[in-house]
This record gives sequence, structure tokens and C-alpha cells, in this order.
Amino acid sequence: MAFATINYFSHSLGKASSVNVIFPDDPKIARPWSVFYLLHGLSDDHTIWQRRTSIERYVENLPLMVVMPDGGRGWYTNAVEGYAHEDDLIKDIIGLVDRTFPVKAERGGRAIGGLSMGGYGAIKIGLKHHEMFASVNSHSGALGFLRGDLEKSKQLSSEFTRIFGKSPSGGPEDPFAIIETLDHGRIPSLRIDCGTEDFLLDQNRSFHQQLEKMKFAHEYAEYPGSHNWAYWDSHVREAITFHVKNLKLGGEAAKKG
Repeated sequence: MAFATINYFSHSLGKASSVNVIFPDDPKIARPWSVFYLLHGLSDDHTIWQRRTSIERYVENLPLMVVMPDGGRGWYTNAVEGYAHEDDLIKDIIGLVDRTFPVKAERGGRAIGGLSMGGYGAIKIGLKHHEMFASVNSHSGALGFLRGDLEKSKQLSSEFTRIFGKSPSGGPEDPFAIIETLDHGRIPSLRIDCGTEDFLLDQNRSFHQQLEKMKFAHEYAEYPGSHNWAYWDSHVREAITFHVKNLKLGGEAAKKG
């Protein structure tokens, strides 16, 4: 696999930004590739997945490109006051990838996932922009961050009110509210997992229960572990398997020439 850091000007952010990418370097791997957009958590940046996991090894020999954006501390959201991180991903980054690399620039060629803040971002963006993604996953996602004890959420993220406003529950950035607007034929394939010792476990269980109540097909799993890289490095492999199935890469991965 090949690796590159792309420095680009984000029109949505109004500033320079960076994204890390992993892509096949074996000419025998069939083109076009699918793309897995992989989002980081609140305290990290676009370099963290490669520094703390073996993501490059896990996607080896797949016709799959992994794109790791820098979402700052912006919750992959167009802030009420501040940067438009959702637009940066949807317009600037995906647009750049679609124009520059030999990828499937269509819904059936895109997956999105992430951890913690990135898990929230993947679910929220994957559902809001369901016409763009075929497969979505979340590890330890802050899926109920906009609900419940908002003061606790503000303590976790000092940017909370500036980004989401004073009353975000039930609004356009709330995953619980978003699924109420979708019909079953429009929802991407969903996979959610969380550690049994994770402080966000209750939020993940609640979202899973809401999906079940509304009869939305999805995968949900709990595993031993906490909110840490040992857990995420282990379970991102299951997310990759999930996306390979939904992006129909099984036959392509074995195809040569």
C-alpha cells in the first residue's frame, strides 16, 4: 500500500488543511477503488489512525483507499459560530478525492466510519448524506452527545455551544432526530460497536434501541474493553470486513489485472 499526506486549501474552512491517505500501489489491484473515510476523535488529528493502529496492514491487497481527514475539534459539523467541518468533508475532501484518484465516485463506492467524536461524525454524516454512502460504522461513538446531560457534554467539549447552539437535541445534527426523517429504503448499512467498560456505552445502547424500535436494519456489538486504542485497533478490522461486504469488494479483492 502507498501512503501520502495531502495538503490542500479548504474552501469550506477558508484555510489550509491536511488529509492522510492510504491507497493500493500494486498495479494488479483492480481499479476503480472504493473509499473508506475514517474519522478521528476529539483530541486527535488526521495522523492518529496510522500512529495507533495497523490500518495500512488491515486494508492490504484490497481495492480500497482509506482517507483520514483532520476534523479538528469540530465534531464534523458546520458550527453555528466557527468552521464548517461537515462541508469540508462532504465538499472539499470528497470532491478532491473523486477528482484526483481512480475511485468510484458514487454511493456504492463510499464507506465512512470513526471513533468517539468520529463515530458520532460518521453516523451523523452517513445518515444526513445517505445518498453518498453505502456503508457506515461507529466505534464508541458519542451518539447521544446532544441529548441528556448537556452540561456534561459541555465539560467534555468546551466548544459545544459555539458549534451546536444552546438547544441541539432534536435538531439537524442529532442522530436520533435524523433517523426519524429517513425511510427504510434510504438508510445505509450500519454497524455500531462499543466496549463494555466504555463511558459512552449507554449512548450506544440507546441508539441501538432506537434503531430497533424503528425497525432499521443494523449490526450492533459490545465487546470487552474501554475507550482506548487497544479496543479500536482490534475492532476496526471488523468494520473493514463489514465495509468490504457492503461495497462488494470480495470478488474484486481477489481479482488480478
